[in-house]
Amino acid sequence: MMLRSFLVALLSVVLLDGIWLGLLMKDAYRTWLGSLARLKDGALDPIWPVALLVYPVIALGLTVFVSARTRNAREALMLGALFGAVTFGVYDLTNHATLRGWRGTMTVVDITWGAFSCAVAAYAAARL
Repeated sequence: MMLRSFLVALLSVVLLDGIWLGLLMKDAYRTWLGSLARLKDGALDPIWPVALLVYPVIALGLTVFVSARTRNAREALMLGALFGAVTFGVYDLTNHATLRGWRGTMTVVDITWGAFSCAVAAYAAARL
């Protein structure tokens, strides 16, 4: 049960973030990050092995702190949103407080995205 939840959450966050970062918001994040971003030929160029570790970490958090504690899909949706808002909030608010080029707009958008994407991933894990 936990392995299935982990795998569904992992697949969900990878697919959602691929759409979000690769299609919908790629230009916005590149602009917002400005000189802070690793770029190659004008596109974001993260250190992929490190960047890809984010997804199993999020999926593990959703599995242990959300899926293991919920009784139904509705609870998973709500706790998943809270988990996403908290985890993305720590990241974004810390960056906003400490990095000169970090924009408030990005903080709000990214925390909202974290809440939404984690809610969807937790819901999917609960339903499948």
